[in-house]
Amino acid sequence: DRNKRTAFVTLLNGEQAQSAIRKFHQHSLRGKEISVQLQPTDALLCITNLPLSLSIEEFEELVRAYGNVERCFLVYSELTGHSKGYGFVEYMKKDSAAKARLELLGKQLEDSTLFAQWMDVNQLTTNLIHSKCLCVEKLQKDCADSKELIQAFSLKYKPVFCQFAQDEEGGSGDFAVLEYESAEQAESVRAATHGLSLRGRRLQVSFCAPGAPGRSTLAALIAAQRMMRNNRKGLLPEPNPVQIMKSFNNPAMLQMLLQPQLRGHAVKPVLGASAGLPHLINSAVGPPFLQLNKVHQVCDQKNSSKEVFGDILTLEILKF
Repeated sequence: DRNKRTAFVTLLNGEQAQSAIRKFHQHSLRGKEISVQLQPTDALLCITNLPLSLSIEEFEELVRAYGNVERCFLVYSELTGHSKGYGFVEYMKKDSAAKARLELLGKQLEDSTLFAQWMDVNQLTTNLIHSKCLCVEKLQKDCADSKELIQAFSLKYKPVFCQFAQDEEGGSGDFAVLEYESAEQAESVRAATHGLSLRGRRLQVSFCAPGAPGRSTLAALIAAQRMMRNNRKGLLPEPNPVQIMKSFNNPAMLQMLLQPQLRGHAVKPVLGASAGLPHLINSAVGPPFLQLNKVHQVCDQKNSSKEVFGDILTLEILKF
């Protein structure tokens, strides 16, 4: 950027970036001291609760659907080399990241419900990308307390934080968050407890997004679930058969259905009706929804000006 007298350089990884900063920061170039630092980003997301079988190619395909991607990667266990079920994606534009967060939050992928949240770029270091927090789902609602849960998840290491989510009525939700002293402890506990049966329910244990402590992570997950519920409530309800039938009393609606015929498109006669009559068939309101049952003769031409759409047809709702 000649106006701002700045330049952006993309390197292969964070280690190269840190090395470049150490080497060139406050270095003299053409007689002037230059400043080198990491480019701040506000378009970084962490996607959690991914299927463990998801490959990096499939993850890239998933996130590229929402905009141009600067970089994306999955987080793998340093012990086993297997995916830990979460990854990061940085978009070139913040609006792409915002769209991805909205679309991926609550998205079903195999048997998993995805979560997406904003992340700080400073989190992308070797030590900090491994999470210390676990999310335990499929719990029985309205559990009396977390003692039984703590006992089940303290066989190897004792958590430093454990709390159930609270629903809007103040009762216990169906998931909880636990935090351990280290990422290694969290990984060990997750391997030992995923699929564990508690009160007749098979638990689902996954890693939370790294960086935040357990209490903040729990609050973020509760907020995400409320957002998902609000998104579902915001969808328009499907019309019932009565509403659809009433809509045909509206001349504008009938004119819309007649549009193909008014433009001169021929339609094959239905149920043996006279070929001279118009048939109210539109590809947008096709066989899955409506079937033309009877076609009656329009009123006497002398009265047609009074009752243009008087008693043209009877419609039968098949199914939705």
